[in-house]
Parts: sequence; C-alpha cells; structure tokens
Amino acid sequence: MSDCVFCRIRDGELPGSVVYRDDRAMVLLDLFPVREAHCLVIPLEHQPLLQNLSPELTAHLFELARRTIRAQKRAGLDVLAHNVMVNDGREANQHVPHVHIHVIPRRGGDTLATALTWGTRMMNIFGLAKRRHRLDRLAGLLAEHFPKV
Repeated sequence: MSDCVFCRIRDGELPGSVVYRDDRAMVLLDLFPVREAHCLVIPLEHQPLLQNLSPELTAHLFELARRTIRAQKRAGLDVLAHNVMVNDGREANQHVPHVHIHVIPRRGGDTLATALTWGTRMMNIFGLAKRRHRLDRLAGLLAEHFPKV
C-alpha cells in the first residue's frame, strides 16, 4: 500500500532503523519512542487489523516480540520489564493502519515519564536527523544481540 509508512519502510522508500527482518516480518525502532529501544514488530504483509492475519503470522509476530525482549536485555540496556501491546484500530489509538506490536522496555520508577512521553511523543518533530542516527546505532546493537530462536 503506497501511502502506508510501514509499507514504504518495507519497500525501502523511507528510512527505518531495522533490527531484524525475515520473509514475513520485521522489527524496527519506533521513530517516536516512549522509552529508549521502543521497538515495533510489523508484518511485511499490509493488513490494518490483527483479525485479518493468519494464525501462523500472528504467532510469528509474537515470537519476534519475545525475541526482541531478549535482544533488549542481552544488549545491556536498563530493562526490568516490558509493555507488549497492540493498538488495533483507529478507536484504539492506532496511528498507522498496519498491524504492529509495540515492545516497550521499562525500568523501575518510569511510569510518569512513560505516560507523559506517550501522550506527546508524536509532537516532537525536531531533530529527526540526529534521532535517526541514534536509532540506527541502537538498531545495530540490538541486531547483534537478536536471538536466532
């Protein structure tokens, strides 16, 4: 789908800080992260809603979410827990109508900061080039620690 940002990243039309990619899905860093190393697990197939995915692809996406958690911990990031979530549909706060799973690293005492960042994260459009460079470096680190299974 030509107007979908995730499809355009998939097709190389837009930059993306990709941690992992296979023939069914990819893991990339969120351009507007809630916390450092906030990742998105995205099917390569364009589908707006989770209910449209096959059971096999759904299972694969959640397996990649599990492996993303392991990569974040292996990379030595300050991670004690995770939020793993899907905003499924516009009314559920899904900003990009393409299925994606958020994998958000958490540490103790970050609840207020996380809530504030979640509410304002897409308003910060300044410094995208510098942010992209930082995300690309972090994607490389996570890719080095991404488990094969």
